[in-house]
Amino acid sequence: MTVVAPRRRFPGRLNARTRSILTAAAVAAVLVNAGAVWAYWHITGSETGREHAGAVVEMNLRGRSNLNKPLTPGSTGDLTVTVTNDNNFPIRITSVSPGAGNIVADDEHRENGCVDHGVVVRSPSVEVRWDVDRNRVGAFTVPNGLAMAGTSGPACAGAVFTVPVLVNGVAGIS
Repeated sequence: MTVVAPRRRFPGRLNARTRSILTAAAVAAVLVNAGAVWAYWHITGSETGREHAGAVVEMNLRGRSNLNKPLTPGSTGDLTVTVTNDNNFPIRITSVSPGAGNIVADDEHRENGCVDHGVVVRSPSVEVRWDVDRNRVGAFTVPNGLAMAGTSGPACAGAVFTVPVLVNGVAGIS
């Protein structure tokens, strides 16, 4: 007994209705993509990927207390700010101020009872001039930018604090 596989029938040509639907879909896809490209070009400008010099750049990021000068109750310490520039243009940071959120001690000190640490950013805003090249990371220091209350518990002495900060700057500075 010989088993023969059934033959599949493939039409040699598409009927008129199928061709019309495929043509309309192709035209619609081209128009939608062209519209998206035009909108992107219009919003970002003809030099896509480039920012105009002097354009305002605002970033939320976190700073840390300085590892080399740990805070103790009643003392001040440096605020270290790390800025990551993922842009294809350089930026200049012009000011640093406290950001939204709480200042938090590291896990080890929190587990040992450092909850009400009394650490604050000493100034509502600090003018700076920090340049970060394109696609680079910059670490900067605000001298004596943090203060710990004298009433802070001994469990907080020497902790590393994560500090929410807001930095403002401009783009395109070379």
